Amino acid sequence: MKKLLILCVVMAGTVLPGWGQNDQVAIKKVLYDETEGFFKRDKEKWADCWAHTPYIYFAANLYGGDFTLIKGWDNMEKQFKSQFNSSRPADSVSIYNTNYEIHQNGKMAFVWYDQMLIDSHGKTTSKESRVVEKIGGKWKIIHVCALTNLANQTAQSGK
Repeated sequence: MKKLLILCVVMAGTVLPGWGQNDQVAIKKVLYDETEGFFKRDKEKWADCWAHTPYIYFAANLYGGDFTLIKGWDNMEKQFKSQFNSSRPADSVSIYNTNYEIHQNGKMAFVWYDQMLIDSHGKTTSKESRVVEKIGGKWKIIHVCALTNLANQTAQSGK
């Protein structure tokens, strides 16, 4: 019995760290997929990355310089409806997310990262933060703060 208990402890010690790594991979994927779905005008892919709840929140200074605040999934879906119904061809975009800092606590995680988009308009850089929540076994975005093309960008990191 003692040997079995020791074996279980050893096995758990090798498996548990992997679960956290799998969560981090899944979190990075949902962030990438949300951006890709948006720019490829794939509403289903984009929408699947979001929690469809009244407590989601989106804050961003957009590429034209406007600042947008949206609260609640219904408002979010309405705000971006024209993006997905446009007859213009979708622009090809390359997405590069780097310098992730992920703080996970149970079914919630805070993520800070750098994003660079390259499309026909050139290069757009941004500082991104997301809060994601694990709902029904899948990571979903519940909060976005995106600060794009900041002329005098400064960031202080605890690293």
